[in-house]
Amino acid sequence: MPETSADHTVVIRLYRPEDRTQVREIACDTSGGEKSIESYFHDRAAVADLLMRYYTDYEPSSLWVAASGPAVVGYLTGCLDTRKYLRLLVRQILPKVMAAAVARGALWRLETWRLLAGLMGTGVAGGRPKVDLDIYPAHLHINLRQGFRGRGIGTQLMDSFKRQVEQAGGRGIHLLAAGDNAPGHSFFEAQGFRRLGEWLLYLPEGRWFRRASTVAYGWARRD
Repeated sequence: MPETSADHTVVIRLYRPEDRTQVREIACDTSGGEKSIESYFHDRAAVADLLMRYYTDYEPSSLWVAASGPAVVGYLTGCLDTRKYLRLLVRQILPKVMAAAVARGALWRLETWRLLAGLMGTGVAGGRPKVDLDIYPAHLHINLRQGFRGRGIGTQLMDSFKRQVEQAGGRGIHLLAAGDNAPGHSFFEAQGFRRLGEWLLYLPEGRWFRRASTVAYGWARRD
């Protein structure tokens, strides 16, 4: 049964080009956890491109949205082949995003260098998540507007992408979550995902950095 809001029924459907602005907005509004994404990096357009461009431009057939009337209230960015995603990210998306951010003055802002320092520190500390892509070749990320969480909409998005992976013959799915996102962990485990590991992450905070973490989860198809 579809979820309902006060004004509209929430329907789960595939992404449409006219959803682009709204899904990019949700990505930026929700990706910083309790903080705005601008707390970490000022260039909202660059963040939206990094988080969403692959899914809207290269694999929209795996991008599911939850729509309440004309408003998109959540999405699930899916990818059937993570290796293909990584190739396109490195070769096509990242260079264009970085060039545009530099043209907008990113190198003149201290926060840019602090973010880069945090990423470098994470890499030196071995904080890059390691997932077996032979077992979990697909991946997803899911976000919902605050007022639409805890109502079964996330489960419907998950079920839609799981069916798509199964129909495509995919072996499994992985996802990454913030280590301090306890509600998210409970949700993923309730969806049949199992914890694969946890890795250190350094994030800028004030004048220094804080130790955070990234947790990987995996779901394998049952034959």
